[in-house]
Amino acid sequence: MSTQIQRVSAIVLCCLMAILATFALEPSVVTAGITEPCLTVKIPLEERIRAASAVIYGHVVAQRAVWDDARRSIYTINSVVVSDVWKSSMPLPDTIPVVTEGGDMGTMGRTVIGALQLAIGDVGYMLLEPPRNRDITLLDAGTRSWFRPYAEVQGLLVRGNDGTVRDCWGSTGCDVRTFERRHLGALDHTVRGPHATTSRTTIDYGKPVELIQNAVSISPAACIGGSGQTITISGSGFGDTRGDSYVTFTPDGTSYYGAEYARTFVYERWSDNEIVVEVPPAYSGKVRVATGATTHESSETLRVTSNLAARTINPLTFNTLINTNGQGGLTWAMDPKLHANDTARACIESVMRHFRCKTGMSFTVDPNPASAGYALNDGINAIVFDAPGYELGAGAVAYCDWIWYSCIVGNETFYWVRDADCRLSSKFDWYYGDGPNPAFGMAKLRYVLYHEIGHAHQFGHVSEEGQTMHPVVQALPAENWLRRDVITESEQTAGIFMTSLGREFTFRGCGVQPLLPPANDDCDKDISVDVTEGSSTPTSASPLLRPNPAHDFATLDLGALAGVTTTIFVMDCFGRTMATIAVPHDIASIDIPVAQFAAGAYQIVVLGRGQMLGAMPFVIH
Repeated sequence: MSTQIQRVSAIVLCCLMAILATFALEPSVVTAGITEPCLTVKIPLEERIRAASAVIYGHVVAQRAVWDDARRSIYTINSVVVSDVWKSSMPLPDTIPVVTEGGDMGTMGRTVIGALQLAIGDVGYMLLEPPRNRDITLLDAGTRSWFRPYAEVQGLLVRGNDGTVRDCWGSTGCDVRTFERRHLGALDHTVRGPHATTSRTTIDYGKPVELIQNAVSISPAACIGGSGQTITISGSGFGDTRGDSYVTFTPDGTSYYGAEYARTFVYERWSDNEIVVEVPPAYSGKVRVATGATTHESSETLRVTSNLAARTINPLTFNTLINTNGQGGLTWAMDPKLHANDTARACIESVMRHFRCKTGMSFTVDPNPASAGYALNDGINAIVFDAPGYELGAGAVAYCDWIWYSCIVGNETFYWVRDADCRLSSKFDWYYGDGPNPAFGMAKLRYVLYHEIGHAHQFGHVSEEGQTMHPVVQALPAENWLRRDVITESEQTAGIFMTSLGREFTFRGCGVQPLLPPANDDCDKDISVDVTEGSSTPTSASPLLRPNPAHDFATLDLGALAGVTTTIFVMDCFGRTMATIAVPHDIASIDIPVAQFAAGAYQIVVLGRGQMLGAMPFVIH
């Protein structure tokens, strides 16, 4: 049972502990070489190091986007200068090609949600694997031998501004020296050259010089990020003009956008006691106003219930969905295995009908199965299982990727989606029906599709539990809300925004045509009511941990679980059990001593009735 708890606890961390990421999908706002997990099961660090065929410290010095030899998809060949080698199954030259999915070819490119994204200047520890069995070939691009990042987003670790080594899940709790001794010390170490440093910094880690909490108020308390919506910040001492001051939001729930990036936000008004600013793609959290050495923090939490994947935020630009099928919108074809399964086919048809009826997006379903399988730029929007050469990285549940194009007429550049594919991992146990999963931890196709087709709809991730675009759609905490079979009100609003953008643009060039309204004559087939945001928030019946962060003790109120004999597990960020506490059925709350543990990120897991009943992240400081 402890192994299952560690595995499921790691899945919970996918969103609740995911840090170092932004939600806009273009390279201009991806930071520090770390990419956010998306529908990904956490692989313990020790296991990743053991499974990787090479472990290096490297520096990305050049990159180019290319088609694979079969011209099915676009990849980026990253030239990585090797500074250190701890492990390698073959001799490594001083510069090696590391291939990542997706890439920008200037007037077109491929965006992949869930795959590692690198940029020139990125440095860090890279866990690599050779090409897989029957993998793609890149001979036309002049590359014969190359590496992939092992487990994609989980294959890179960097040194954060706080001095600790971090991966896509957060801090390992180790500085560089401790990390190398603890995790790499048993491997043969060869030094090739000096370490480079990175100049990419758009996120601030740690607290500012002086933090004045609860100093400002915000209105409204909820919004859609990246849509041009504004909030009003009220307080005092902001200064009559903005100057070098700025407002910042949390892109990951723990850190904040850095000054340089935050100064590019759209500020509609700035006075000594009031600021009006557009909300960029962000996670829910406190809003901060930085004025010199002082930072004011809001008393309320801004709830970002949906995000739109803006290409740029000032001015706002997007990848627009257009009329690609000549009938007004986009047609989706499904894998033959899904098409042959009546329940799976009905599920996919219902998902597309739901988006069409709730958001007005012109999605239709091809009555025939996808004949080409996975291949971008073929004019087919496919929902398919992965296959050799195009399989998902270790731990990934599903990917959404698309080909985008751009066209310039006069002084206007227009970006649009050519076609999109949704790849499902064939390694997971899938449930095609409605309601709750029949077995704990299954991947529910309807919910995964709402998420991935949401990405194709140009939605970004959010941290609000219960929203479909929360990165966790499998296991806890998602088991608590994936029993629903509809999208939420915020997702409907975000979808209507993108649909309107695709219908109302005035650009005319390159044969681009706007969307047309769908017939929607079958909308009565899904009788459903959208989930309101109020149902997405925790209730008093849920277990509650306080204070959080904690120092000496943390009190766990069991809520509705009082009366159930439970076992509490304290897990560290590696999924290891640090403490086990048995709680009798007549105990409603319990104090958990935490002073004995080192500062860092942890997880409380509650087990009872033979299953996991709750999981909560917390921080010890």
